[in-house]
Amino acid sequence: MSNLNSFFCLLLSISLGFVACEQKVVTPQPVEAGITYALKTTGTDETEFLLNKTDLMQGELSAVNSGVEQTGWRFYYPVGKTLFASGYSDDNQCAAYALDENGSLIKKGEFIFDNALEMFGASSDEETLLAMEIPRAGFQNRRLYFIDVNTVGVKKIVGTKIFESIPDSLVAWPTALKVRGNHLFVPFHKLDVQGNFSTPQPNEALIAVYDYPNVGTSPTKIISDSRTCHIGVNGATEGLIEADNGDLYSFSCGAIMAGFSVAPTKPSGILRIKAGETDFDPNYFFDIEAATNGGKLFWFDYVGNNKAIARILTSDNPAAPWAAYGRDIFNQKLVIIDLANQTITDVTNVPLHAKRYTSPILVEEGKVYVSIETANDAYVYQVDIASAVGTKGAKIVGKTIKGFYKLY
Repeated sequence: MSNLNSFFCLLLSISLGFVACEQKVVTPQPVEAGITYALKTTGTDETEFLLNKTDLMQGELSAVNSGVEQTGWRFYYPVGKTLFASGYSDDNQCAAYALDENGSLIKKGEFIFDNALEMFGASSDEETLLAMEIPRAGFQNRRLYFIDVNTVGVKKIVGTKIFESIPDSLVAWPTALKVRGNHLFVPFHKLDVQGNFSTPQPNEALIAVYDYPNVGTSPTKIISDSRTCHIGVNGATEGLIEADNGDLYSFSCGAIMAGFSVAPTKPSGILRIKAGETDFDPNYFFDIEAATNGGKLFWFDYVGNNKAIARILTSDNPAAPWAAYGRDIFNQKLVIIDLANQTITDVTNVPLHAKRYTSPILVEEGKVYVSIETANDAYVYQVDIASAVGTKGAKIVGKTIKGFYKLY
């Protein structure tokens, strides 16, 4: 019987040009997935879209007839190959996006929350998103969500005050959620409990330290440093970054244009918590104002090799509170900071600009992509980290790019 089957198999192979009777398995070819980016358009609604593009240095970035439309203003935070887009005022949902086998963006899940999630972080293994509700006023808990990145399900919620002082009418406003080892570090501002974002006691840097992953309802301790002012700024998630060797670095701004009121008397600067430690390093302080002739750090993020990319407010305007978040004053310059050697290098070929919001950055082969908005237009710039040279790329048909993400 087997000989007969072999005979018919041979005849079939010859007649159809096959080399075997068995069905040939065709391996799907990988799709060239592009960089995902979050585009905010211009106009009355300033609608936001998520899109993909393989080349960010040519042509235009536009949402015309393309992209995944978002609801209202959103926070974006990547964890591994998943991008979370969280509603701010128009809805109470956080959606997770990923790329399918064709390189197209798909929604992999979503969850809801009670108050807006305004601070984000992630576990070291990138399996858990951390997100925190921050009520605007009153002595309420700051609820910390633990989200499974794979299932996009809420694993648990922990309520914590971080810090409060009823006699002084002060509460905590966190500016980062940074996990390192078995600790969670949460830098914060002391804000007036009425919800007006005033900073009555800004002249110290503060970080609440929690155990992790067993985060309790209160920190194990709060550390402070009087060499600089409150850490981070409103709307930025990277008030605290980690270097390759495990050292943590914080940035303090203190500018009236960045929302500080009253303004601190301490300079804008960078502090360090050494690897394995949970206290500020008394032997390290980088005075940014001294190094930049009065400039103040408005944002930074880690780019590798003990370096950070940053935006410096070249001047502060006491008559323009919160103006750094607007589009009337273009006084931000892009720099590369050597954290270990305490040096600052201006990024060449990038104009002074304005920038409201930047989510965690994408570092790709020694390059960083940033959105630069001037009074007349907006473009992508590619920054070479080693040389601190910027190259002008694609034109942004819209107001800004809120972030670039590699999801493949």
